[in-house]
Amino acid sequence: MSEVATNAPVPSTLVFLHAVASLASGTKVRFLGCIVQYDSARSQILLEHAFPKDISPVPRIWVDITLVLETTESTTLALGTWINVIGYVQATPRPIRRKSGNRFQRAAQSLQAVLIWDAGAVRIGEYENTLEEMMRTKQRLESVGT
Repeated sequence: MSEVATNAPVPSTLVFLHAVASLASGTKVRFLGCIVQYDSARSQILLEHAFPKDISPVPRIWVDITLVLETTESTTLALGTWINVIGYVQATPRPIRRKSGNRFQRAAQSLQAVLIWDAGAVRIGEYENTLEEMMRTKQRLESVGT
């Protein structure tokens, strides 16, 4: 039987913020992060999530919110707000000063948001435990299927 074509969007993968840096550019992800900086001139927010607890430095990622800015409440962008983000991983070149002039090297990943919303009164510890358990279950199911 032939495959059925669909126009449905690609589903996002639920990940911890620290995992985004290891993903390929173009990967669609969903994660939770706390706003620590808002650059209104560039329409970007800096998010962090200190998980695992002993990780150093605390994982952070710049999120481009240009596509969602007009539909986002200003209170959602307040510093300290925990938000859910769905978007696409992007490799961001960062200029590096060398004696011979400026050179560009691949920097930490950034993200192009396609949807953001306030996480509300989320219990971060419970969220972390639930997501870890979900990932362990997914790994077990994948190992059984191979």
